[in-house]
Amino acid sequence: MNIFTWLDENKDTKKGLLANQLMPIVICIVLFILFVLLTYIFITYLINPSKTEDIKIILRPLDITVGFFLYFVTAVDYALIVGRMQIPNPGAKARVVMNIFTCVGCFVGVSVVLFLWGYAKEISWLILALLIFAGSVMVKLGYEGREYFENRKGVVGFIGKVTAGILKILYYPTRPFTFWIPELGSPKVQKMSLTSLAKWSFFLPFIIGLDDLVGYMGAMTIYNVFGLLFGIYLADILIDILIFVSPKFTKKIVESALLSLLAAYAFIFLAYKSFSEAFHLLHEEHSQSTHAIGLAVYLFVLLIIAADVIIYYLSVKFKWQIK
Repeated sequence: MNIFTWLDENKDTKKGLLANQLMPIVICIVLFILFVLLTYIFITYLINPSKTEDIKIILRPLDITVGFFLYFVTAVDYALIVGRMQIPNPGAKARVVMNIFTCVGCFVGVSVVLFLWGYAKEISWLILALLIFAGSVMVKLGYEGREYFENRKGVVGFIGKVTAGILKILYYPTRPFTFWIPELGSPKVQKMSLTSLAKWSFFLPFIIGLDDLVGYMGAMTIYNVFGLLFGIYLADILIDILIFVSPKFTKKIVESALLSLLAAYAFIFLAYKSFSEAFHLLHEEHSQSTHAIGLAVYLFVLLIIAADVIIYYLSVKFKWQIK
């Protein structure tokens, strides 16, 4: 019998429950060891030869702790989105695919930041583009999750309506950067193929790694890089274990209106961090004044409005179906 079929058919038995819970733990531990070894290779054989002062391969409690909390406080939100993806995509095989690719997405995203810090700190236009894109993704994820809290009763519902309004305003000018990304953070998430699950499970933690690009690069300058990354990977596998060990618990958590509301503000904060760093980069590295940056944003929004008006006119005239 296929191992995944056995896991699904025996998920309510003692042996099946234990196997389903051990599976993500084993996967995470194996990947954690692999990521640490690859990071050692990257630093020792690719980055150190290009630097005047070698990065030391040491593990100090402070460096590990900083890396752990640096990633944990930002990655809880992507965990919520991945948890929502589990609901319409149940089964052991889907869980394994999401488990593996969320871990790999974190590793690749953080490794990109590592190489940018080691080689490409001066390529400001590349960092600028990454910051704007990452911030736009954060807005999109927060915007999609508004359905979990927008129409609830009581204080959560009132604050939820205000928050939803803020997200709608922020989403309008940022959607040209993310229109091609399917809905991942709303209750309307559809059942996906294993390939799609792998792709988007990889994409989310990858973007989390890029979203805190400047923060990571700053931390890499202050703390030992190897210890910092060790802590980041440790936080990632802990989050993944919490997501995948108990699908029932995950479902209950991700549908919480209060948690979804808090996550929305976390996404707004992460977007603010990305856009503010992009602003400072334009101001300091490219000598653009605040007035010039503000004017560029204003013209960009006007361009979006004009494009929407034209598309609406054409849709009415030619009876196009536009979602």
